[in-house]
Amino acid sequence: MPTICSHLRPANSDSTGIAALGLAIFVVALGTNVSTPFLVLYRERLDLGPSATQAIFAVYVVGILLTLLVAGPLSDRFGRRAIVLPCLAMSAVASIVLIGGRDSYALLLVGRILLGVASGAALSVGSAWLLELSGPGKEARAAVLTTIVTFTGFGFGPVLSAGFDLAGAAPLVAPFILHAAIAVVSLAVVWKTPDPRERRSDGGWIVRLRVPPHARRIFVTTIVPAVIWTFAFPSTGFSLFPVLLADFADDNAVVVAAASGCITAMAGLIARPVVARLGASRGLVAALIIGVFGYALGTTAFVTEQWYPVILAAACLGAASGTLTASALTLVGEFADDESRGSLTSTMYLLAYPGMVMPIVLTSVASVSSIETALIGVTCVASIAALLVGRATSKLDLVAR
Repeated sequence: MPTICSHLRPANSDSTGIAALGLAIFVVALGTNVSTPFLVLYRERLDLGPSATQAIFAVYVVGILLTLLVAGPLSDRFGRRAIVLPCLAMSAVASIVLIGGRDSYALLLVGRILLGVASGAALSVGSAWLLELSGPGKEARAAVLTTIVTFTGFGFGPVLSAGFDLAGAAPLVAPFILHAAIAVVSLAVVWKTPDPRERRSDGGWIVRLRVPPHARRIFVTTIVPAVIWTFAFPSTGFSLFPVLLADFADDNAVVVAAASGCITAMAGLIARPVVARLGASRGLVAALIIGVFGYALGTTAFVTEQWYPVILAAACLGAASGTLTASALTLVGEFADDESRGSLTSTMYLLAYPGMVMPIVLTSVASVSSIETALIGVTCVASIAALLVGRATSKLDLVAR
């Protein structure tokens, strides 16, 4: 995540610019999940195995991780506009590449990596830009707006794809063209949005990853074992469960996958009231328990060969992800100072995003045992993580008293 430094020109709230950036963030988030419900179609069309199918989804994380290392420092140095505008264009290009990917596995992977690069930069730097345009004292409002448009974009992408599939309107082509067109329009809309950050001749090219000495114990005992599940939970709901159960969904495989993806994303919005009620440290524990329950529901769906528990699992996995994110960011904000907040937040996200490869991990384990064994195993590991974090946070509560 980019650092927010003091190199800003004074600016009042810019409602037009905020609306334009909100549209841009929504469009980029939308593009990341247009292809997700079609994993079942790609598997059949290209005759892919389980791990190869899940790689289409998970390779996205490669682009994100590469971007998180450089996007923040580059935007601090060259301005937010210099990063966000090219990434909007890249999001459109990625969708066009994915059209070619319907007949080429290599292009599918390239398109997903491009989406990872575009979203990693546009969502993080765009969020910082929106925060700056909102002006002092409106940080919470800007954060809520960013969360809403991001998760709505994530959730609407699968719905868009399912609509084209139900209508039989070139589902592997038309939704990608539509997204590319919307991205171009949003690029034109955001083009004139003012950038309050001044260009600098100094500054690094890569984010500094570090944990301040005073925060290391809390970070290692509470945040690390929790945030590694931030994307491990929803990636399973988005990608793995719908594909595993496609054979049991009759002719509704794409619709079930779209519903699972949409519900996973939108359930993340429950995070704010949960954290507000429980607090950040207890929110981490609650999120892990909810995620474990989601894994258990998904496992039950596969064992019983019924697709409907997947919908309930998606709601749990999405809620767990959103609550983990909000809780961890709140804790980081509480014990980080201005000098360490950016690097600590980036460190947190770089620990979280590899969890998106969880579907590949599970299918790889299943290849040498069984998918039931893999699912039960990951549920047990997540349960252990919940116990460890619960124990650590209870000690924090005792210290606070």
